[in-house]
Amino acid sequence: MFNEKNIPTLIILTPIISILILVSILLYNFVQSQEDYFLQESMQLEKEYISKQKETLKKEVNGLITYIKYQKNLLLENSKKNIKIQMNAFAKNIENNTIKQKNYFKYIIQNANSNTDFMIFDLKNNKLIKEKDIFFRFNEKEDYKKVLKDKKEALIIEDETTLYFFKYIKNKNIVLALKKDIYYLTDDLKYNIARWIESIRFTNNNYFWIHTNTNILIAHGKRKDEIGTDDTRRIDLKGNLYVQKLVRLAIKNYDGTFFKFYSKKEGKERPSTKLSFVKLYNEWNWVISGGIYLDEINNVISKQKNALEKKIKKYIQTAMVIAFLLIICISILSILISQQINKTFQRYQAKVKRKELKLKNLNKNLNVKIEKAIKEAKEKDRAMFHQSRHARMGTMLSMISHQWRQPLSQLSGILMEIETKILFNKADKKFLLKSTEEATNVIEYMSDTVEDFKNFFKKEKDKKEFYISKACENAITLVKDSLTNQKIKLYYKVINDSKIKAYPREYSQVILNLLLNSRDALIENEIKNPRIYLIINTYKNKTIVTVNDNAKGIQLNNIEKIFEPYFSTKKKQGTGLGLYMSKVIIEKNMGGELTVRNAKHGAVFRVIV
Repeated sequence: MFNEKNIPTLIILTPIISILILVSILLYNFVQSQEDYFLQESMQLEKEYISKQKETLKKEVNGLITYIKYQKNLLLENSKKNIKIQMNAFAKNIENNTIKQKNYFKYIIQNANSNTDFMIFDLKNNKLIKEKDIFFRFNEKEDYKKVLKDKKEALIIEDETTLYFFKYIKNKNIVLALKKDIYYLTDDLKYNIARWIESIRFTNNNYFWIHTNTNILIAHGKRKDEIGTDDTRRIDLKGNLYVQKLVRLAIKNYDGTFFKFYSKKEGKERPSTKLSFVKLYNEWNWVISGGIYLDEINNVISKQKNALEKKIKKYIQTAMVIAFLLIICISILSILISQQINKTFQRYQAKVKRKELKLKNLNKNLNVKIEKAIKEAKEKDRAMFHQSRHARMGTMLSMISHQWRQPLSQLSGILMEIETKILFNKADKKFLLKSTEEATNVIEYMSDTVEDFKNFFKKEKDKKEFYISKACENAITLVKDSLTNQKIKLYYKVINDSKIKAYPREYSQVILNLLLNSRDALIENEIKNPRIYLIINTYKNKTIVTVNDNAKGIQLNNIEKIFEPYFSTKKKQGTGLGLYMSKVIIEKNMGGELTVRNAKHGAVFRVIV
């Protein structure tokens, strides 16, 4: 069946049959997915709508409580203002000596009214002047001291029904006290708010109602004639004591809760479920409720589901028509394309034969080309390592010059001192021997320095166990004079040291290279207060050495190329091999990792082995 003669027929029929199968599968899956989508959307729609209605109920009830608090606070603020005005008017005549002490009681009687009483406390004689039938809990001198303290005036609210205002008259050494009963004002406010709530309607003529925490009806949108009724035994249409239950729920749930009961809806004989939100306004012991009928919610949900179902059916019909047209169009297109593919296939057969001949010739020369490429790569690597060796020699000579600068100055000073002594004929044997010894010590130090550098850059053949801190300290020894000359501070910290098996001198060379790079960056960027941090730590059996500085970091467009050979960010004398060779040493020779990133103040290199 699958031979070269049948290929043109297969090219034509295969796409058409494949498209028919594919479209059938897609159409079936689409119909199924739409049905599943309808079920999910219906459930989500119902859930969201009920949630929205609950939120509306909760918002309405909380809005009423917010309004009650506002009106109560407004009443309290107005009462505070009035009591202060009354006190200032009462105190004015006493303070200005218009009222004599013997007339204090008469003055109190003149200013008192049905809900306001005045008292005067003579601090000097510890005497309280007031009407005998007025209850007043501040009767002692110490009581007034606690109330007033360092103030001349004080206002106290007691049980939100009684206000006390105190004023100290210094020139008389007396305290004036005003007691104002605002219980009746609060009672009037409660009555007015209850009547206002009865008149409020929301969402399809739904209403609010209020009970006390003892089940007494305070306000109701449909039972205005029954205000004051005890609803303790009131039942719903299913025989449940729903008033008791909603009051208990409101008391138990401070933030309010939802509650269902069965009520008769206007125009319907069968009982309907009513969803209510109840919340206790604790300061007045009011249980405020608002409710909506669930059948109203279900009607809206049903309409939305029907609309969604019609929409999905329309999608399915449209998809079937499009699929049918698509099959016809693609089938025609497939026949045309298949004919072209058949012609192209024949042309390619001819080309393949020609390519096979070329490939045979190419294979003959491939081995020669591969050997040549390998040879060129090796030569390139040798040249790179040779350049790296020269760069290390230059670094070594630079650091030796820094190490020798101080000893050379010291040696020059010794010679100048000898020359001066000889000129003034003061060079005795003891002095010459001492100077010779000092010069010898300096020369030995210089010789040791060269030996240290020579050993540091020697090649290693075998891996050895060594402490990370020791390798880092070897690198620091070579670079510290150079850093000191450039006034660069090096902060070295060992948090957690550990031992590894690798090439210690090569590891030290990597650390030295990172320190020198930081030094060069700090010098080049002319950083004030230049700093380098070298930190050793261990995490999950791996050693981590972090080298970072405050040289402003590496440009983002360069940070990805920093480890590439011959790439350098240095403006002068940069070979571009230091970081490349360091990465080769750590990652290829030691199986570790060398990374870089930018921090707030500079670049951060991490050596992980």
